[in-house]
Amino acid sequence: MPRPLRPTWLLNLLTLLGRNGTPYRGPASDHFDGARFHNLEPTPHKSFASVMKWQLNSPRTKWVDQPGPAVPPKVQERVHGAELHVTYINHATLLIQQHGLNILTDPVWSKRVSPFSFIGPKRHHPPGLSLHQLPPIDLILVSHNHYDHLDLQSLHQLAKRFPGAKVVSGLGNGELIRKTGFTDVVEVDWWQSLTLNPELTLHAVPVQHWSARTRADTNQTLWLGFVLQSADGPLLFPGDSGLGPEFQLIRQRFGPLRFAALPIGAYAPRWFMRDHHMNPDDAVQAHRQLEAQNSMAIHFGTFRLTDEGQFDPPADLAKALRQHQVEPARFRTPQPGECWQVEPLAAKP
Repeated sequence: MPRPLRPTWLLNLLTLLGRNGTPYRGPASDHFDGARFHNLEPTPHKSFASVMKWQLNSPRTKWVDQPGPAVPPKVQERVHGAELHVTYINHATLLIQQHGLNILTDPVWSKRVSPFSFIGPKRHHPPGLSLHQLPPIDLILVSHNHYDHLDLQSLHQLAKRFPGAKVVSGLGNGELIRKTGFTDVVEVDWWQSLTLNPELTLHAVPVQHWSARTRADTNQTLWLGFVLQSADGPLLFPGDSGLGPEFQLIRQRFGPLRFAALPIGAYAPRWFMRDHHMNPDDAVQAHRQLEAQNSMAIHFGTFRLTDEGQFDPPADLAKALRQHQVEPARFRTPQPGECWQVEPLAAKP
């Protein structure tokens, strides 16, 4: 008989106290020293004093709640052939439909991204799709264990609706994810690959970020991005990332991208956020380094995580696109619930 699931609030509390899950243990590598992971170009971890300096000097900009879609979005049950549909749900949560598979990224439907339901960054924009509007989900990608990307309550609800879905995440995250009810959970390292079906292969790729759910477990589990590769051109979901060497390496390995989902929010103040979060100008540079035919802005406008204003990321992105002479149609800022039917990768002349 399966062990009964712990309530998600209890899982969060135990995680906060450092009593839930175990750190990854495995052989050392070029990005794992036997105890903690690090970026390809090691980035300093911010001290508690730095955190307090930021918090004490934060401008506390006010955010206001936004309405959801005026018309309920219509989502196809399956997408086949060369078609690629990407629906922006909120924050870093996307519904990717390609080659018969329905794929969710970093699913977050909770009202707060926090260990607790009564404190922490709260939602200011409803999800573009409700859990009940989702088509059957085959695969869930979890890029890292921060609360705004690995949300236990959302995973628990998804496990009840789609118990047969596969979940893929970085090394060390499997135990926590299994406790939400999923049984098919795969942990992967950078550059590892999984065949999803005859047309589609999943690759784990490095990004410049970090991991932690408490002050005690910093970088004890792996953060990563994902490339979905098919004959129609590769797709990148990086989760969350600063601007480092990783995007150029991804371009070298996979060629020009058909589509990239690039984070543009959680970037201020730059002295604190620069290493691990791109600002819109960084994101446009990443778009160009990847030679992405199309990019979608993500990770903005849903939760107030940092000091930029609620509507600054889209405005700053528009400015960066002009400065770098990138067509706005090639790097879009979506509304929650908006579905982008992405054209196939154009052949090089």
